[in-house]
Amino acid sequence: NAPQTTIALDLSCAAEYPLTGVGYAAIYQVQALLRRRANLGYKVVATGDTRGKALLRKELPEIERQFVLPSARLLKYGLWTRFGWPPIEWFAGNVDIAHNLCHQTPAARRAVRAVTIHDLSFLRVPETHTERTVEVQTRLLSQCAHEADALIAVSEHCKAELVELMGVAPERIHVVPNGVRLEEFEAPFDETAQAALKARIGLDRDYFIQLGTLEPRKNIERLIQAYDRVRSEREKIPQLLLVGALGWKSDGIVEAIRAASGNGDVVLAGYLRRDEVILLLRGARACLYPSLYEGFGLPVLEAMAAGTPVMTSEVSALPEVVGETGLLVDPYDTESMASAICSLLDDPSAARQRAEAARFRAQSMTWEESAARLERVYRQLARDAA
Repeated sequence: NAPQTTIALDLSCAAEYPLTGVGYAAIYQVQALLRRRANLGYKVVATGDTRGKALLRKELPEIERQFVLPSARLLKYGLWTRFGWPPIEWFAGNVDIAHNLCHQTPAARRAVRAVTIHDLSFLRVPETHTERTVEVQTRLLSQCAHEADALIAVSEHCKAELVELMGVAPERIHVVPNGVRLEEFEAPFDETAQAALKARIGLDRDYFIQLGTLEPRKNIERLIQAYDRVRSEREKIPQLLLVGALGWKSDGIVEAIRAASGNGDVVLAGYLRRDEVILLLRGARACLYPSLYEGFGLPVLEAMAAGTPVMTSEVSALPEVVGETGLLVDPYDTESMASAICSLLDDPSAARQRAEAARFRAQSMTWEESAARLERVYRQLARDAA
């Protein structure tokens, strides 16, 4: 039987290299949608590069209709934001719903238009972004707020921000939280592979891990200051491992790393493959993630699924993710962070108990649950449009 509802998925966020958390999230959510085998049809449209095109074909082979336009991201941004043209139906054929999985309202002739919003950090902490990013994201989100038929927020906090900062009516916003792939953290742990990876990147003992692009919002400079404070008071503590590519406004971060890493205690691994990140996350003493703002906070949820103790911020969506299973800190207060690090070191039993509670909490925060909620949104949008 032909699908009752057909959805064009704009997966541009997953069609460019290197993949960031938003790209991984899009792929994992769509894979979970496809596993549900509901009476829905999917087509892929994206702007990206050749590696992105190959990645989408590899990860989503079940979707036969895939149209990836290379090197056209800026062209699409200009045409869709200024002229609402060309319609997505040109590339996907007739569809009922057009869903962009990251911050841009699809141009469409007849399709209902939905867009996923991941965060509004460019409005809350604009100093952590470039002026160009603030300008572009403000334009994109303003268009989403005024023109999209439905906005999909990745957390209740994100929904509240859309209401407060963009004036979106609450009934237009559907909360569909991100998720985690539990199977990535349940496979037998490969100690040999971990040992080889640690040796390669310069780890020689226990370590704390911080994940994400090295940019100001991740608050790495204050994290290093807090780590330095603890290190100055103790003979030997776990190394601090930073995993992620260098991002915008990273000069101060690089300088802080250089100043702190002379004796090998602070290690910058750079961008790593997904399997390597998971291996390091599973083997870490704790995940330290004192971000200034998150619309969700995928690294925190993944640390929870890995059974790795978490220290994170008491702001934005992060408390919504961790509940009472992590140590929450004031991200602007290095003393608060240092105290939490000491707690992780001094009371490993309590840290393990919180980590086990976090692992249990993560069981209900899967991509399967996320896909089920998104599917319900699609069905509601199709009913409303009928």
